[in-house]
Amino acid sequence: MRYRNESENVKNLAITIADFLSSQSACKFDPSFTRKLRIAVNCLEKVYSINLRDYLRMREFPSLPEIFQRASHPVPIKDKLQAEKCKIQGNALIQQGKYSMAEIEFTKAICLNEQNPVYYCNRADTRIKQGQYQKAAADCHRALSLDPQYSKAYARLGQAYFMMNLPAKAARCYRKALKIQPHNEIYLRILSHITQPTNGCGFEIFNPFLRLKRNIADLASNISPLRNAIGCSYRPLTKDSPHSKSRTILSLSESTD
Repeated sequence: MRYRNESENVKNLAITIADFLSSQSACKFDPSFTRKLRIAVNCLEKVYSINLRDYLRMREFPSLPEIFQRASHPVPIKDKLQAEKCKIQGNALIQQGKYSMAEIEFTKAICLNEQNPVYYCNRADTRIKQGQYQKAAADCHRALSLDPQYSKAYARLGQAYFMMNLPAKAARCYRKALKIQPHNEIYLRILSHITQPTNGCGFEIFNPFLRLKRNIADLASNISPLRNAIGCSYRPLTKDSPHSKSRTILSLSESTD
């Protein structure tokens, strides 16, 4: 297992380098320079069996310049310690239900150490509880850019999407979280709530009809005769009509780190 992990890390590094070199070839128009870079990229692709799918997968990871920036400008120890104090205070405020104050503490932690994904994920939790779902999603994306294997950030992102009436995206996020933690019962239960049928016809909550919000009225009227004929109930999901599952999804959320 250890050898497998090391081999995967080496390949990921090779993909990151190849991707960086490819981007450089697009920045300069010197044919000789571009040709040499292309040779280097081809060598890496052949040696490490890199394909297009590998490049797409690595889009979720930090770029090579960003990795170098973090390594060359480490966060001072005193700032890390102070940031942890802010995080602890923020977690305590969440337990007291003081979400706006907790958000402030996590923001302080981020200002002190913007390289810690936990602070963004925790702030996302406070923002979800305050109904700031788009800001919460942005925090989750930032956390995942720092740590693509952060399962809780995927789960929080799924929460935010679900509360924004985007259950298909929410389900995908929870599936990604389950790939990292396959036996997490909270993720399994939430995914079950999101994907369970909404009526006797077996429509899932993220079926294509529900995603066509602009045409929902026309769709409902078109489906009405069919619904009466086969005895199925159809309830469109809109921002103005929150569904009963929202409270369940929020109640099953994990605590902050």
